[in-house]
Amino acid sequence: MIGVDIGGTNLLVGRIDNHTVVERFHENIIEGAKFEDVVEQTCNLIRKVEGSDIEHVGIAVAGGVDCETGIVHRAQNLNWDNVPLGPRISEHLDCNVVIENDVTAAAWGEFCFGAGKDVDSMFAVWIGTGIGGGLILENNIWRGPLGTAGEFGMGISAPEIEASPFRHLETIASRSGMQRVLSMPNLTTEQITAGYQNDETITAAVNDSAQRIGTAIANVVTLLSLDCVVLGGGLTEALGVPYVDAIRNQFLHDVFPDLCKQCELRTTNLGPDAGLLGAAALAQ
Repeated sequence: MIGVDIGGTNLLVGRIDNHTVVERFHENIIEGAKFEDVVEQTCNLIRKVEGSDIEHVGIAVAGGVDCETGIVHRAQNLNWDNVPLGPRISEHLDCNVVIENDVTAAAWGEFCFGAGKDVDSMFAVWIGTGIGGGLILENNIWRGPLGTAGEFGMGISAPEIEASPFRHLETIASRSGMQRVLSMPNLTTEQITAGYQNDETITAAVNDSAQRIGTAIANVVTLLSLDCVVLGGGLTEALGVPYVDAIRNQFLHDVFPDLCKQCELRTTNLGPDAGLLGAAALAQ
């Protein structure tokens, strides 16, 4: 099986054997690359996987997707709008292709093979450049009629800011949100990690992020009565235990009290491989 993860700037291809990524290839996506160029780059990288069965390919991609048709309706970081990603890859490689939202694919990977494999219902929250979510209800992915279920980062986190694009959780609590809030457009994950608990300004922004995300998770869990929430993503993994603990503390403070013991807040077991494994599993 082959799993693919297409991000805004990175392309990752992995060969999956026995639920493990045994071989991987990585390339950067050129900024401003056209859709067909990314399709060709993806296919060329897949062809590098030696001895692999290219009958089934699972692709995780950031944005709104139609899993039935293989169309990516919106991928803002790639500037895609209603592009036929699945059909194009299938034409080039003559294989079956399944596409899925990147965090939903990661959620499925964790549910099948990682931190959520012992539960029936879970929510995955991936925090990095943006914030995304993936929802598993009673052993099935829940996408909703428009395929937009799990758009966690688009929830309103600053209702006092009226008629502004900066009211959403993602625009405040993600890495790109911190860049905007702190007026530091070049702030990197490494700089945030170094400044957390050392630099007063960065620490305040990280703590604010944790509080907002913890409250938002509490609202989801209170509504759906889930078994667990799995945290992942580049910023989560870089900031580590103190950040996760801050999110957990806020979650426990805000969630419906009866759910405090039922729903565990966990961290990813699969890390950056979650999307590859989940996408490949969906293509089986």
